[in-house]
Amino acid sequence: MNAKLNKCSWIIHLFAVAHIISSWAMGKCGLNDEILLSLLTISMIVAVTQLYRLPLEVSAALAVLCCFAGYYLGTLGGKWLTSSGIEFLISYSNEITTFVVTEILGWAAALISARRK
Repeated sequence: MNAKLNKCSWIIHLFAVAHIISSWAMGKCGLNDEILLSLLTISMIVAVTQLYRLPLEVSAALAVLCCFAGYYLGTLGGKWLTSSGIEFLISYSNEITTFVVTEILGWAAALISARRK
């Protein structure tokens, strides 16, 4: 595995864990997590795209797109897990969804960044 891909992997996985912790903590406090998760998503996308040396305006545009996609996928995934009828999935639907969506968005940004010429 090359060094850049290894760094990218660490960035994405650490932000996914940060998303889980933030979602869980905000849920325990009874607060909405949308703003905090959006800020974490923006930070992750900028970190990934800067690793591949994309221009900052491209990073910002991709980060905004990923925030919209993350909100949509997170809401859709949460509803799907909640309707599954499995107690564990219902109890941790926010945390599971935010982890999966963060990984998807991070790797999508990495793929877009790596393929840019």
